Amino acid sequence: MPAFHGSPDGVPEDVATALAQAHREGARMASICTGAFALASAGLLDGRQATTHWRYTDDLARLHPKVEVDADALYVDAGDVITSAGVASGIDLCLHLLRRDHGSAVANAVAREIVAAPHRDGGQAQFIERPPVRPHRTASARPWTGR
Repeated sequence: MPAFHGSPDGVPEDVATALAQAHREGARMASICTGAFALASAGLLDGRQATTHWRYTDDLARLHPKVEVDADALYVDAGDVITSAGVASGIDLCLHLLRRDHGSAVANAVAREIVAAPHRDGGQAQFIERPPVRPHRTASARPWTGR
């Protein structure tokens, strides 16, 4: 399920129904970024760990309280349902699936071809915009001027 714009609680019922049907028929489901809201609307994330873009993790948890939202993960592999954070994390998710299904050599070859890291460490927290931290003032430090 790709990322989409619009209200996260506005997933059309026919889309949620089609996703649930595909999963019942054995399809492995994956979402990129806000696509997690469609999987959640279909009930596919109930009782599972999942993630979405850091900007929307609180909304996912509020709208779908049965989902165990991991606000820091770049992607979450819950077996037959896999979710990723932002759009770039969708590349991480796809490389993970290649690694899982076809081995590291194939995933690494694809990563080289698309000029991407074969595996990124860390979580979403490193990408969240935060105000600059003021340096700790000591007796020998110059006063903070804001520059």
